[in-house]
Amino acid sequence: MKAINTPHPLLPEIVRHYEASELGVFGQERGPAFYEMCHLYAQSLWCSGYPAKCILLLNRALSCTLPATELIMRRWPLPYQALAWLMIHRPAVQFIGNPRRHWQHLATRMVEPNKELRTWRAWACWYLAKEILPEASFPADLQQIREEGVCEPTYADILEGLAALSPADDVTRWQEALDWSREQLGKSVRHSVITRIRRIAADELPLVQKLAHRIWPQCYPGIITDKQIDYMLSIWYQPDAMAREMEQRGVWYALIEAVAYGAVGYVSFERYPSTDICFINKLYLLTEMHGLGLGAAALQWTAARAKEVGCDRLQLRVNRANITAIRAYQRAGFTFVEDICTDIGSGFVMDDYRMEKVLKPVVS
Repeated sequence: MKAINTPHPLLPEIVRHYEASELGVFGQERGPAFYEMCHLYAQSLWCSGYPAKCILLLNRALSCTLPATELIMRRWPLPYQALAWLMIHRPAVQFIGNPRRHWQHLATRMVEPNKELRTWRAWACWYLAKEILPEASFPADLQQIREEGVCEPTYADILEGLAALSPADDVTRWQEALDWSREQLGKSVRHSVITRIRRIAADELPLVQKLAHRIWPQCYPGIITDKQIDYMLSIWYQPDAMAREMEQRGVWYALIEAVAYGAVGYVSFERYPSTDICFINKLYLLTEMHGLGLGAAALQWTAARAKEVGCDRLQLRVNRANITAIRAYQRAGFTFVEDICTDIGSGFVMDDYRMEKVLKPVVS
């Protein structure tokens, strides 16, 4: 057998090429022999220069519901780390497809048998792809997220799903793969920080302006042009203009602060007159503070203030290409209301989704 790639170190050694027909003989049987054949055939495909097809075979191995005590599972553990190794060491000239989108589709279109377990295993693989592969090159399927209301799960969601359903050692193997991947990529494990959200008066608006001029050039390149960034900062973040919003429309401004970091973001919102809608005009964090729970805390704080002023709904607008923000809002319970495009002058437009969250009644 002439190999193009050196053997995958986490798959079985092989001495010959394997064919699809060797897997087909198993029919609907998903026992130890099928599981082993998936690994053998996956190695064959990897060595032949087909990493995308190798992923498909390891998916099929994950369709098995063997217990951790099964001998073959001890020899060849659930292939989470094998998949992580493949994504990290993928040859640039060989087709890998978009693993992140692939597992998103697989998880949201899973069928029986063992649908629920296999769905969480697909999301676990999706999470590995999200951690390993750059989103700019391997984006999510935003159209599906928008049209089908797909909400990408959190780490905790996946952990809970695997722990509840796995007959094997999914949780251990998945976490090992995540830890190994982060180590290989030089990523540190991040921990939550203590957060405070504090309403401010007009005299602190220059700090909001300063934060905006740091945050926007971090989060909007590739979404809107540098010229549009400069234009929107110039018209929306003048302290005098923000102070007039506070005075004339009753807009609230608040700073998002983290212990040991100080002010790291801001939020502003207002109640629309004669409605039950509280509209979030601005919610931004320094990008280095993403993933620490501060955005979720700010949304919870805003929801509580909205209820205090008699609102039953939170709304906001988010750029259609800002998948990071869309993901965060979906996790917080927002759903899509409409597509909306607004001319903001000087040849620029805001091409957004309007999203909404219905607030639960306060339980006394």
